[in-house]
Order: sequence, then C-alpha cells, then structure tokens
Amino acid sequence: MNKLKKRMGNRVDMADYMVLTAIFLGALYWALESLLNVFSPEEISFYQEIFGSNISDVWPRLIVFCLFLMFGSHVQFTINERNRALEALKESEEKYRTILENIEEGYYEIDFEGYFIFVNDSLSKILGVPKIDLRFMNFWDFMDEKNAGLINDIFLECRRSGNPIKAFDCEFNMEGAILFIEASASLLQDSKGLPIGYRGVLRDRTEKKKMEMDLLESYRKVHEARSATILGLAKLAEYRDEGTGTHLERIREYARILTVQLAENSNIKDRIDQQYIDDIYQSSILHDIGKVGTPDALLLKPGELTEEEFDVIKRHTLMGGNALKAIEFQIEGKSFLAMGKEIAYNHHEKWDGSGYPRGLKGEQIPLSARIIAVADVYDALTTKRFYKEAYSHAKAKSMIMRLKGQHFDPEIVEAFVAIEAEFNRVRQEKLSQETAFTRQRVRAVGR
Repeated sequence: MNKLKKRMGNRVDMADYMVLTAIFLGALYWALESLLNVFSPEEISFYQEIFGSNISDVWPRLIVFCLFLMFGSHVQFTINERNRALEALKESEEKYRTILENIEEGYYEIDFEGYFIFVNDSLSKILGVPKIDLRFMNFWDFMDEKNAGLINDIFLECRRSGNPIKAFDCEFNMEGAILFIEASASLLQDSKGLPIGYRGVLRDRTEKKKMEMDLLESYRKVHEARSATILGLAKLAEYRDEGTGTHLERIREYARILTVQLAENSNIKDRIDQQYIDDIYQSSILHDIGKVGTPDALLLKPGELTEEEFDVIKRHTLMGGNALKAIEFQIEGKSFLAMGKEIAYNHHEKWDGSGYPRGLKGEQIPLSARIIAVADVYDALTTKRFYKEAYSHAKAKSMIMRLKGQHFDPEIVEAFVAIEAEFNRVRQEKLSQETAFTRQRVRAVGR
C-alpha cells in the first residue's frame, strides 16, 4: 500500500512539473518578444502576416486558450491517476480482507470499549458464534474477571507505548468450557493515523494445552514412581541396619539444603541447577544400598570391627554401585539412577585420598558424593546407634570442621557451617517424628 501511494505521488508530481514547465516556457517567450519589440519594433512583422493587424486582440485569447488546455490536461491527468490509485487501493484492501478471511488464525478488530468492529471466519469458528452476532458483542464477554483484567492491562500497555504485543496467553470461558488462547495485539488506526482500537490474532491452543497438561501429569506420575522406586530400594538396606530410624529422610533433607546453599554461594554454583537439586534429594538415600549384601553379624556387631571385618563392610560401596549400574543399564537414555550410582560408589572417598573403595582425591570425587559425605557423617554423629550414643550438634559441627581439607571438601564444609542451624532444625524435627512413631508402635503392640 505504501508503494502504491508513492507511485501515485510520483505521477502527480510529474503532472505538476509539466504545467510549471509550460508556464515557464510561455513566460520566457513573452519576455523575449517584449525585448525584441523594444529594440526592433519595425522588424518584427511575422505576427501581422500570420494573425492580421488585430494581433493584440487574438494573442490574449490564444494564451488563455492554451493555458486552459494545459491546466485542463493537468486536472484530467490528476483525476485519472487518483482514480487509478483508488481502484488499486480498493483492490489491495479486497486482497487484504481475502487473506484475513482465509487464514487459520482468528483475526479481530475492536474499539477501545472492546466491541467488535471486524472479525474473520476463523475467529467466528474459534468462539463458536456467528460473525453477524459478534458485531453486537464485546471482547470481554468471553472471559472471566481475572483474564479480562490481564488482557486489559496488556491492551493499555499497547496503547500507552504504541508497540504491538506479539504473543500472550489467556483463557476464554465458553459456557463452562475453557479455551486456551495465544493472542497478539496492536493499535488499530483510522485513515488519519489516529488510534481507534485494537487488532490482532487469536490462536486456539486448547488441544496443545491439553497435551501439555497430560504430558505434565504423565511426568508427575513417572516422577512419583521414580521416587517410590528409589525409596523402596533404599529401605532394603535400612531395614538391615537397626537403629537408623528416619536416617534416609534426614539424609535427603541435609543433601537438599546443603546443595541449595552451594548453588547460591560457592565457586561451583554454575554446576548446580534445580534438576541437580531434585536429583540429589532423591538419589542421596541410595548411598548405602550395598549393605543388603553385608552379613548381619557385621552390620549389627556392637564392638569394634577387625581389619578383615572392616574390609567386608567397605564392599557395600562396590556392591551398591554395581547393583545400580546393572539396573541403569536396562534403562534407555539418561537414567535417574546415574547420580545414585556415583553416590553409592564414592560417598566414603575422602578429600585427601585416604578413603575407599578407590582412594580418589579432591575433585576426582564426584560432587554429589562429596556433598553426601558431609551429610552422612553429620547424621551418623548426631544420632544414637546400638554401638554409640548421639553427639550434640555443636560437637558434630566441631568434628566436621576439624576434618576440613582431610575428609571433606573445604568448600562444602564452609557451606555446611553457613547453614548449620538448618541442619540442627532438620535433625530435631526428624528425631521428634521418629520418637512419636515409636510410641505409636509400642501402644499398638500393647493392645
């Protein structure tokens, strides 16, 4: 349309140049004649020979006639060009309307009050209302108060800034059925360029939204199944080790809050995202899964273990890691057991390389295993076992700080110290829950 206007303007300018050129040539000729008559009045006689002795009467009429022809031609040329431009503009508008009527997206034009000015067939189908009826309806009639307020704010921002809003989501309430809509909006202007309302497109995303919701529900169920599977596997080991109580629940809470702290204030925060936090929360409870293969006589021995007996205990890291590796091998793609496997293998490795089973050192030890090492030792120190009494939070904290740079990653110890109060809170809450559960079980047995 802009090209059309430019083309029309160029043609009208050309006509103006033609008239100006004719007037300029006529004025130039008159000036030249006057100059010749001043200097040689007797020698110029060809006017009389052509027009006779009354040349002074004929000449003005001839000039008026020529000017009439020139200006008349100019006016006719301008009218013709304007008619052609109007026809082209009308044809362009018809094509524009045809395109709007045939696009799949719903197109709308509304005034500032929200009443429809124009809609295409697609919008009529999306809303389920005939086009003729939409002319008497308001845009806000199709949404609840919450969505109406949301879209009104978007429209006001569009009007204030003058910039189009390319895509936003909203919901239309169609007699109890919800339509999920993706919409756009820009200012609607009149022929003078003044804003008179809004226009844009609506895309029905209801089916796509339902698919997304179904997918999220499926993901939620898979996530729950995953959590139940991990917890079930971990409980196999916990049931073998008497006195651990809510050990698994405490470990995953310690792992979560410690990892969150590292994600916010550490040099390794770029390696930790929300998925990593979720994974370590779930997988941390698999750290001792290998104890299912450890003899009861060793797990429940109240006294000090011999060197040979301790070597047998150490094997639980390999048995646990190998078991998870075998399960992971049967799962296509990236497995949620990957982190559980690296924790099971490496949570007894030490920062200075004196741990087991492989004697890894420093950052050779996976980050997840370094985090669980602190959480596991803290829990072991602060809970009562059949072979030891529980240490206080303060004593456990002091022991962990002394082992900084030896048993534990220094940066993880610093993160632990920064949130020690959270560790103590979780410990107290879980131990209280454990005590309450034990009392309930005793009362049930007594009945």
